Amino acid sequence: MSKKILILNGSPRSKGNTAMLCDTLSAGARSAGHQVTRFDLHKLDIHGCLGCVKGGKDPASPCVQKDDMGLIYPAYREADIVVLASPMYYWGFSGQLKTAFDRLFAVAECFPG
Repeated sequence: MSKKILILNGSPRSKGNTAMLCDTLSAGARSAGHQVTRFDLHKLDIHGCLGCVKGGKDPASPCVQKDDMGLIYPAYREADIVVLASPMYYWGFSGQLKTAFDRLFAVAECFPG
């Protein structure tokens, strides 16, 4: 059965190791019949979470901030599998990935269960 796979690439390097791993994963998944959507986060305008807890009122636009997360939210809601790809920076993942991942909280506010 085909799956919808979302890849959030947190690397700021377009041709780096993480990007190559995302390319390989995408190609393999597509050849197996899966649908892949990939976002290279460094190319998007994504603001940090405000911690306002005011999102979740509109599933079509879950966060009060209007930026490029609006592109990611629909793919995230439809995904069967979410892949978080990042180089390791100071024993953690990149700021680009952390920022986007924090903003996904607005989707959880829409569906608290």
